Amino acid sequence: MTSVNAATGPKIGIMGAGAIGLYIGGMLAHGGAQVVFAARGRTLASVQRGLSLSRHDGFNGTLKPERYEIGGVEGLSRCDVVLFCTKSGDTETAAIELGHSLKPGATIISLQNGVGNVEMLKRLLPDHEVVAGTVPFNVVRLSPNAVHCAMEGAVLIGPSRASASLADLARSSGLKLEIHHDFEALQWGKLLLNLNNGLNVISGQPLRRQFQDRGYRVVLAVAMEELLAALDAARIPLIGATRTNPRLIPKVLRLPTWLFRIVARQQLKMDETARSSSWDDLKAGREPETRFLNGAVCSLAEAHGLAAPVNALICRLVDEVFAAGTSPEMPGDELLALAERAAT
Repeated sequence: MTSVNAATGPKIGIMGAGAIGLYIGGMLAHGGAQVVFAARGRTLASVQRGLSLSRHDGFNGTLKPERYEIGGVEGLSRCDVVLFCTKSGDTETAAIELGHSLKPGATIISLQNGVGNVEMLKRLLPDHEVVAGTVPFNVVRLSPNAVHCAMEGAVLIGPSRASASLADLARSSGLKLEIHHDFEALQWGKLLLNLNNGLNVISGQPLRRQFQDRGYRVVLAVAMEELLAALDAARIPLIGATRTNPRLIPKVLRLPTWLFRIVARQQLKMDETARSSSWDDLKAGREPETRFLNGAVCSLAEAHGLAAPVNALICRLVDEVFAAGTSPEMPGDELLALAERAAT
């Protein structure tokens, strides 16, 4: 493979300057890539002063504003590759806005939660190559211009010419990035993990602490089993977004806590700041993504004559949390009792 010189390689645009967009774009810029952030509001004002990056393994970096470009969506008109990092609920509006600025031949790589975003982007941006991607690790927004990667993991993207160039830029920056060919199956594997996002909001706890509560783990296991049953009914293949076989994850989650800590020690390699992206949405006053995650399980199950009552319960509870604007910090045994009633 021909190596890409960061200074003369493709210009990378970031559509959606949230925690994921700032971290991935910031790491690429740290490695010398040409990066343009499309931002607004307090993010625009803050990142114009600089960007701080940190990681669970001790990495710390500060980028001065001259290391990247930042402005409105029109600034992405010079970009060869645009990393689409918006929330799923914003996909349609953001894609239409982006479509007015894209240069001919630009490639879009979706790095979003849920399923269905790539199909929507292809429909709204038919003159551009759209590539699927996902981010299976956690990034926390510490302040408007400081982001922290709280756990181990690699950015996963589908194959394309732009993907190969991006992989070269990632190597130069120290950002882990892998190219996968069967991406539809991998997206369902990522969705399996994202079924915990809403539970994390209900618990009100950092992820490490939440996973010490067996009640939460059992509810997550049941939610995952509902997805696995729906995928089997639909004959949709599944590839794990982590090294663990996705069909084993519910079994591991049901283990006693002392044994779970031993078996899942690799998956628990995260620091105490790690929370789900839904927690960030709650604190920022945004709409929850639950209907694109647990709601997608309900839709798939219903389409194949099945029910997904625990995923439906999670959707309802998350809606209540966002309506209240604060987490109830519900104990795991209380949540498990609600899930058991919903499933009967």
